[in-house]
Amino acid sequence: MVCPVCGEDEYEILKANGKNNRQLLVKCDECGHIYHETAPEEAHEVKVRVIISEFERSWKTTIDLYSDEYLEVGTLLYLDGKDVEVTSIENNEGNRCYECPVIDIKTIWAKSLDTPARIGLSIDNHGTVLSHKIEIEREFTFAIDDVGEVNGLKFRIYAFKTLERNMRTGFAYAKVIKRVYGRLLPRNDKSKVKYDLSEYVIKTTIKEKDYN
Repeated sequence: MVCPVCGEDEYEILKANGKNNRQLLVKCDECGHIYHETAPEEAHEVKVRVIISEFERSWKTTIDLYSDEYLEVGTLLYLDGKDVEVTSIENNEGNRCYECPVIDIKTIWAKSLDTPARIGLSIDNHGTVLSHKIEIEREFTFAIDDVGEVNGLKFRIYAFKTLERNMRTGFAYAKVIKRVYGRLLPRNDKSKVKYDLSEYVIKTTIKEKDYN
């Protein structure tokens, strides 16, 4: 509480009334100004619904947070024995928001961080696309122009699709990548392989590239 005259936050309570004695008459210690103020409500625990996603599986649970806190997308929580990251917040009005006071939150959506990252890997072989689904450590780094290998076939990365944008330069962690794009290299190519992803492949399909 700050004095409206001098801005000092030291004061003497002269009188308290109202519900829970929150309506105060106070006197500023600095300038002596007397004014009315409402005491802030004490923080209390609020039980909030959380929906956690883990690949195709999801489940509901709850978490106890304090009413005077704010929560935002990207916040890390420890819940049901797992590290999770907040991916979306729904307020009491049914709107999705980036951040919200805990007291106004209806539902939190989060993803588990205790599982590998699952990403797509598309390798272009002159019109035929070798499409792999891989599960790999979340902190694994991919970079444009890296040379990788899958089942004896070498490829060079030329693009990523991340959660936020498409990339043709730089690097990204597996935890933010949705798909890696590469071009198959000739069998006699002498480029040094940076990593072999064969052991991380969980599914492979082959399809003709759509040029339409």
